[in-house]
Amino acid sequence: MFDAIHGMEAGHILQGIILSVMFGFAAGNYACSLVHRLPRGRLILDKKPYCGTCGTLLQVKDLFPVISALMLRHRCRYCRTPFPVSHTWTEILVGLLFMLAFFQYNFSEQYFLIVLIGIFWITLAAIQANENMIMERIVLCIIAFGFLFRTLQDHTLYGAAAGGFYALIFGALIWRKQIKPVGHIYALPKVVELMIVAGICVGIEYLPQMLLLTGWFYSVDYMLRKVADWEKPALITVAFGTSTMLVLMYPEMFRIALH
Repeated sequence: MFDAIHGMEAGHILQGIILSVMFGFAAGNYACSLVHRLPRGRLILDKKPYCGTCGTLLQVKDLFPVISALMLRHRCRYCRTPFPVSHTWTEILVGLLFMLAFFQYNFSEQYFLIVLIGIFWITLAAIQANENMIMERIVLCIIAFGFLFRTLQDHTLYGAAAGGFYALIFGALIWRKQIKPVGHIYALPKVVELMIVAGICVGIEYLPQMLLLTGWFYSVDYMLRKVADWEKPALITVAFGTSTMLVLMYPEMFRIALH
């Protein structure tokens, strides 16, 4: 868990933590814009940050990650309309992601690919939680960065390609009744698409561990929602995203667990 900072001076560790949290909160704040704008078909840079309800342009004091939301009690300063608490959780999770990635990979190529993969998984889950939809363009971003990370780690394309292929076969066998013909092609259910994406990220070696973790996280999410009597269904993006990031962050732990 702390491989990259083993033997590093305490001052350098503290600097790395501070920078990681700062950059993570800033990236999380930007991810919140993606969560709001993309499902509504709006461009990311077509307008400065604004309230999604009243349209008022936000000032600097409204944009401090986590702090502004807590001070405003998750309400717009201008129209007092509540905004999703998931925005704050998105910022916190991305900040935590950046810090944990620093502990494991320092500021390396793996670090930047890991945080990019994590940002898009968190964004995908937040959009599903708020809008009940899974956006294909974000899925494609995860595939691209996942393929780069897997290739960098394995020094070959085989791991990512095989992980995605066997995930497709496994998912198609389980959910074969949900595969529907659309014109001259067959449309896969979203759960199979996410399984393929996760398989590309973790590769063939870690595919079984990722699938077991995903099943466990999904079951826990489902049971918690039943106990709490939440109306929304369990989020499959949370299960796949969490299991994928754990395997990517701590591969040695899961390699030992398998052997």
